[in-house]
Amino acid sequence: MTGALKPNYRRARALALEMEALRNLLDSAKGDESYSADDIMELKAELYDLQREFFLTGVSSEYDL
Repeated sequence: MTGALKPNYRRARALALEMEALRNLLDSAKGDESYSADDIMELKAELYDLQREFFLTGVSSEYDL
């Protein structure tokens, strides 16, 4: 039972890498005319989902990794 309360650092590290890659893509997409507003909104939604999953790992921030 105590394992459920323990932070999942392995999953948090993987999510942090995914979030960083997605942030970089989002930054480049904002300056690229080939991405539509809908594409950018989808990227933002995906980033939000990753941030939510990161929160559920129990790790307080990316700096704790």
